[in-house]
Amino acid sequence: QPMRFKAIEVAIPDISQKMLTQTLRDLEADGMVRRRAYAEVPPRVEYRLTELGESFQPALNGIIDWALANRDALAPHDATKSVR
Repeated sequence: QPMRFKAIEVAIPDISQKMLTQTLRDLEADGMVRRRAYAEVPPRVEYRLTELGESFQPALNGIIDWALANRDALAPHDATKSVR
């Protein structure tokens, strides 16, 4: 499904507009995302995964599953505990 910039921004709440813009540009340059701008007022831009981007999803889902399964081990250590 194509997504507008604002919808992506809402889906990733901890990302700044600057970082999201740069990331989308990088993904577009890498052929992972296609950007489509419509000649409308106000301007409308949609982003969609390319075939290459879609082919990466299974690998990405595996990484996400691993991270969720190992969340506790990956969590930052409690700063109040003494360091050995």
